[in-house]
Amino acid sequence: MTLSKEAPGGAARGSTQVIVVDGVRVATRSAGAGEPLVLLHRSGGTLDDWDPALVNELAHVRRVITFDSAGVGETGGETPPTVEPMADFAAAVIRSLGMGSTDILGWSLGGFVSQVLAVKHPGLVRRLILAGTMAPAGSPEVLWSPEWLKAASTPVPSAEIALSLFFTESQTSRSAGAASFGRMVQPPASYVSPAAMAAQADAITRFANNQGGWYVRLREIAAPAFVANGDEDGLFPAIDSAVLAREIPRSRLAIYPDSGHAFLFQYASRFSEDVERFLRDES
Repeated sequence: MTLSKEAPGGAARGSTQVIVVDGVRVATRSAGAGEPLVLLHRSGGTLDDWDPALVNELAHVRRVITFDSAGVGETGGETPPTVEPMADFAAAVIRSLGMGSTDILGWSLGGFVSQVLAVKHPGLVRRLILAGTMAPAGSPEVLWSPEWLKAASTPVPSAEIALSLFFTESQTSRSAGAASFGRMVQPPASYVSPAAMAAQADAITRFANNQGGWYVRLREIAAPAFVANGDEDGLFPAIDSAVLAREIPRSRLAIYPDSGHAFLFQYASRFSEDVERFLRDES
């Protein structure tokens, strides 16, 4: 069953459709046409927290699909405290939308989900983009910031806190951040509840600390991967992306200058071009 309603922001965001997946009502959106590209979100992010500039750039030649995960935003159910059931839920959504092998872009927590999705459900992942994320801590090089995560888990952080978390201190990056936030609908159609955010924080902590032993399984990822990050990511430093690219067999790495956790919004055009080039590459 599919229900539709117009999303805030109009055509740039498309309409919100509600599909039922294993008895759970799931809010989804689609923009553009062409081969599908599924976006998996960060902790605390809903459908309205994707920068329209990024979605529109990707949608020039792709059908970009976003959805709120279990217990998040306008989707029902409960948010699990570990990454594996999040990946299983994403797989169920992809199948319910009638897709087989498809391209996946996971940002931050969504990058965790994407890694597990590629390991557990390889038939659903054609190519993998891992943005602003990390490998599980199976190597001493891997670092992450619980303090950053705690600050980001404030239910409605101030604009200044959000800018400081997602962008660098330079005027260029802060201006790009202000422009990005200005493109998003305020207030969003829905928020992430404190309970869901706590569960997401638990999932990040467990996966980042390699509970479940996912680090050694990165070498099972058969899909080609494009790993990208900002050079000043405060949550998952660029070294994490370097380790991730090293451990995934068929991968390439890009680090974007003077940018933080939301580098993909700061460099929406450049990142989208890099993504499309990677998705087209048959080598």
